[in-house]
Amino acid sequence: MLNAGVEVNEALVQYQTAREKADYYDKQVASLQTAAKSTSLLMKHGNTTYLEVLTAQQTLLNAQLSQVANRFTEIQGVITLYQALGGGRM
Repeated sequence: MLNAGVEVNEALVQYQTAREKADYYDKQVASLQTAAKSTSLLMKHGNTTYLEVLTAQQTLLNAQLSQVANRFTEIQGVITLYQALGGGRM
């Protein structure tokens, strides 16, 4: 019984941590999307290089990958919580 309580607690912590990070990743991705668009506009007007555009896009992609990985962790936390509470077992 004690082990079940530990499993539930760990699953809740995993989910809550991922949920808190989700807000951070959402803001980060939105900010980097704006930065990537701005960098592209600067290049069109000759004020920056294509390398800087690529760097901005790569940074955005890395943030999006982190956002997706965090979402996966969040979903895993829900599944683990469901299983810890006795769901899905026969």
